[in-house]
Amino acid sequence: MNWSDALIQMQYNLGAPQELSWLVQGITYFVGAFILANAALVLALVLIWITRKVISRIQDRIGPNRLGPFGLFQTIADAMKLLSKEDINPTSADTISYQIAPVLSVVGVIMALAVIPFGAGLIGADLNVGVLYLVALGSIGIMAALMAGWGSNNKYALLAGFRVVAQLLSYEIPMVLAMLAPVLLVNTMRMQELAQAQSLFIGPINLGIGWFVFLLPGAFLIYFISALAEGEQTPFDLLEAESELVAGFHIEYSGMKFAMFFLAQFLNSFFLGAIAVALF
Repeated sequence: MNWSDALIQMQYNLGAPQELSWLVQGITYFVGAFILANAALVLALVLIWITRKVISRIQDRIGPNRLGPFGLFQTIADAMKLLSKEDINPTSADTISYQIAPVLSVVGVIMALAVIPFGAGLIGADLNVGVLYLVALGSIGIMAALMAGWGSNNKYALLAGFRVVAQLLSYEIPMVLAMLAPVLLVNTMRMQELAQAQSLFIGPINLGIGWFVFLLPGAFLIYFISALAEGEQTPFDLLEAESELVAGFHIEYSGMKFAMFFLAQFLNSFFLGAIAVALF
């Protein structure tokens, strides 16, 4: 039983009328989605701060250190700066595609986090087709990038969108095949059961020797390389190529819309890592 079903059952035990079951479920799922979305936002801010600190340490710099202890509030200040910037819309842009693309990029990742098991029973929705659900939502980011490139009516953004589609589709196929290896081993697509199948305990201690990374090292290596490409990490950062290009498919975006693409990129990196932890 996942946390949402447990919460609904608890409300019934406290005397909630069965006739209003639709209302109880609706409120529970709304609260759960609200908590998940805000937790994802906080998580992205923390990941950005960690990334900046690590990069600065590699480059023999201090990094963010002005706002708050260890510069913890620097990312929040940068987010407020982006929110306060003017939202510029190109006059020749395709309005619908241009406006929907950044929202789609964030929503797809947040929806995918709903089936990631963060602990025993700590999962938003333990779907019986959880792996298939993740594969399907993984394609939303590709659509968002192409819509952003097309909707901007900028040839450079459009070319960057084509690069996104070419790279992500190319590496998505081996990544999906690697994800199917644990599924065939356990004979289930439920993320919770896939994670539990790797547990080998002696008392309260998980030895970790049941992890599929030891049983399926080839599949894990394929997934790891494909995840680097899907997450737009070096050396697969051709989508933006910061050392060569001004930006990628979001060259015409500013303010909040640009921040949403930036947020989606960090959440996607966490999402790919979470899948690796659950499956391998």
